[in-house]
Parts: sequence; structure tokens; C-alpha cells
Amino acid sequence: MRRLRTAGGPHAPERVRAWLQATTEWLPRELEANLTLLTCELVNNSVLHGEATEEHVIEVELRTTQTGLLAQVTDPGTGFAPAGRGRELDEPGGWGLVLVERLAASWGVERDERTRVWFELAAAAAAA
Repeated sequence: MRRLRTAGGPHAPERVRAWLQATTEWLPRELEANLTLLTCELVNNSVLHGEATEEHVIEVELRTTQTGLLAQVTDPGTGFAPAGRGRELDEPGGWGLVLVERLAASWGVERDERTRVWFELAAAAAAA
């Protein structure tokens, strides 16, 4: 298992991207690219929708499973009920969870004291 705790705020996604690049070079290229894309989208959501400012901590956790790789992003936000994109196609933004839905083998949202969004990428999908 690998874990990063970082401050929220506008630079959180780039800090997470740099950490992922240094941490996941052992993964197949497509799996690494999808992991980075989806994780950074969720971190961006933590900042935009979870209101994770620089005073808050965002946690990213990665672990291998029997079928692939599990990633989760935890933030101090109040949580949400997953819904469709809800924007016109030509409007910017709102694609993060659409990408998670399309690329991940499974995903979900959990809430206790903090909000946790997780997804699993299947290792076989990267090899195909």
C-alpha cells in the first residue's frame, strides 16, 4: 500500500500527479496513465466540490488487489450522491466522474467523518 497526505488547494492535483509519477513507474503504461488521470480528477473534485483548501488534508491511497489496483481519495467534504454530468456537451468541466465511470472496473463513494471516493482499475484491461 502507498499513501500520500497533502494539503488541498489549487496545487493539490499537481502535487498528487508528481507523487504518482514517482510512485507508479512499475505499472504498465496504460494502467499508470488511467490511474493518474482518474486520481487527479478526484483530487480536483476534492478541491472544487469538497472545498479542500490548503488548510485541509487530502489523502490518496493506492493498493494492489487480486484483480488490479484500488485507489481512493479522501477529503473533508460533506459527500455527494453520484449523478449524471448534468451539463451541455459543449460546456467545460464535469467530466471527472464520467471518466471514472467509463475507465474503472468499479467505483463508489463512502462517507464517515470524511468523504472517500474510490475506484478499481482492472489489471487485465490495461494489458488488452
